[in-house]
Amino acid sequence: MKPTKSCYVDFPVLETIEIKEISDIHEAINKMVQTYAVTNDAPEFSYRVLLPRGEELTTQSKRIGMTARAEFLLSLRTKKLKPNLREIRYVHDADHYGWLLVDPTVYDRFCAAKR
Repeated sequence: MKPTKSCYVDFPVLETIEIKEISDIHEAINKMVQTYAVTNDAPEFSYRVLLPRGEELTTQSKRIGMTARAEFLLSLRTKKLKPNLREIRYVHDADHYGWLLVDPTVYDRFCAAKR
Protein backbone atom coordinates (compact mmCIF):
# COMPACT_ATOMS: atom_id res chain seq x y z
CA MET A 1 0.00 0.00 0.00
CA LYS A 2 1.42 3.37 -1.02
CA PRO A 3 1.25 6.03 1.72
CA THR A 4 -0.91 9.05 0.94
CA LYS A 5 0.75 12.40 0.42
CA SER A 6 0.13 14.92 3.18
CA CYS A 7 -1.57 18.13 2.12
CA TYR A 8 1.04 20.02 4.13
CA VAL A 9 3.83 19.05 1.72
CA ASP A 10 2.60 21.83 -0.59
CA PHE A 11 2.02 24.38 2.18
CA PRO A 12 3.46 27.76 1.08
CA VAL A 13 6.36 28.80 3.33
CA LEU A 14 8.90 31.59 3.35
CA GLU A 15 11.69 29.07 3.73
CA THR A 16 12.35 25.40 4.37
CA ILE A 17 15.16 24.50 6.75
CA GLU A 18 16.56 21.01 7.16
CA ILE A 19 17.96 20.20 10.59
CA LYS A 20 19.97 16.98 10.53
CA GLU A 21 21.71 17.22 13.89
CA ILE A 22 21.51 19.05 17.20
CA SER A 23 24.43 21.25 16.11
CA ASP A 24 22.34 22.65 13.23
CA ILE A 25 19.64 24.01 15.53
CA HIS A 26 21.23 27.26 16.67
CA GLU A 27 21.80 28.67 13.18
CA ALA A 28 18.32 27.64 12.00
CA ILE A 29 16.62 29.17 15.05
CA ASN A 30 18.52 32.45 14.70
CA LYS A 31 17.35 32.73 11.09
CA MET A 32 13.74 31.94 12.04
CA VAL A 33 13.70 34.44 14.94
CA GLN A 34 15.08 37.21 12.69
CA THR A 35 12.35 36.49 10.14
CA TYR A 36 9.70 36.38 12.87
CA ALA A 37 10.83 39.76 14.18
CA VAL A 38 10.58 41.31 10.70
CA THR A 39 7.20 39.75 9.84
CA ASN A 40 5.70 40.18 13.32
CA ASP A 41 3.58 43.20 12.33
CA ALA A 42 2.46 41.65 9.04
CA PRO A 43 1.13 38.12 9.59
CA GLU A 44 3.28 36.37 6.98
CA PHE A 45 5.53 34.07 9.04
CA SER A 46 5.68 30.51 7.76
CA TYR A 47 8.60 28.11 8.04
CA ARG A 48 8.99 24.43 7.30
CA VAL A 49 11.52 22.49 9.33
CA LEU A 50 12.54 19.09 8.00
CA LEU A 51 13.79 16.55 10.51
CA PRO A 52 15.44 13.21 9.71
CA ARG A 53 13.14 10.21 9.45
CA GLY A 54 13.99 6.56 9.58
CA GLU A 55 13.76 3.52 11.79
CA GLU A 56 16.83 4.41 13.82
CA LEU A 57 16.32 8.19 13.65
CA THR A 58 12.98 8.66 15.41
CA THR A 59 14.47 9.29 18.86
CA GLN A 60 17.02 11.69 17.40
CA SER A 61 14.28 13.55 15.50
CA LYS A 62 12.19 13.92 18.63
CA ARG A 63 15.18 15.30 20.52
CA ILE A 64 16.01 17.73 17.71
CA GLY A 65 12.38 18.87 17.46
CA MET A 66 11.96 19.40 21.21
CA THR A 67 15.27 21.25 21.47
CA ALA A 68 14.50 23.45 18.44
CA ARG A 69 11.04 24.29 19.76
CA ALA A 70 12.37 25.23 23.20
CA GLU A 71 15.20 27.34 21.75
CA PHE A 72 12.83 29.08 19.33
CA LEU A 73 10.34 30.03 22.03
CA LEU A 74 13.11 31.13 24.40
CA SER A 75 14.68 33.28 21.68
CA LEU A 76 11.33 34.92 20.93
CA ARG A 77 10.75 35.70 24.60
CA THR A 78 14.30 37.02 24.98
CA LYS A 79 13.60 39.49 22.18
CA LYS A 80 10.25 40.32 23.84
CA LEU A 81 8.26 38.92 20.92
CA LYS A 82 4.94 37.25 21.62
CA PRO A 83 4.68 33.87 19.87
CA ASN A 84 1.52 33.65 17.78
CA LEU A 85 2.03 30.47 15.83
CA ARG A 86 0.34 27.32 14.78
CA GLU A 87 2.49 24.18 14.83
CA ILE A 88 1.78 21.33 12.46
CA ARG A 89 3.73 18.10 12.48
CA TYR A 90 3.40 15.65 9.63
CA VAL A 91 5.28 13.04 7.59
CA HIS A 92 6.87 15.01 4.76
CA ASP A 93 8.37 12.15 2.73
CA ALA A 94 10.18 8.85 3.19
CA ASP A 95 13.27 10.57 4.63
CA HIS A 96 11.82 13.51 6.57
CA TYR A 97 9.32 14.52 9.17
CA GLY A 98 7.85 17.94 8.52
CA TRP A 99 7.15 20.61 11.07
CA LEU A 100 5.37 23.80 10.07
CA LEU A 101 5.54 26.95 12.19
CA VAL A 102 2.90 29.24 10.74
CA ASP A 103 1.10 32.42 11.60
CA PRO A 104 -2.59 31.49 12.09
CA THR A 105 -3.63 33.97 9.37
CA VAL A 106 -1.40 32.22 6.82
CA TYR A 107 -2.85 28.86 7.86
CA ASP A 108 -6.43 30.14 7.51
CA ARG A 109 -5.71 31.46 4.00
CA PHE A 110 -4.23 28.08 3.02
CA CYS A 111 -7.26 26.22 4.32
CA ALA A 112 -9.65 28.60 2.54
CA ALA A 113 -7.78 28.11 -0.74
CA LYS A 114 -7.99 24.30 -0.38
CA ARG A 115 -11.80 24.32 -0.21
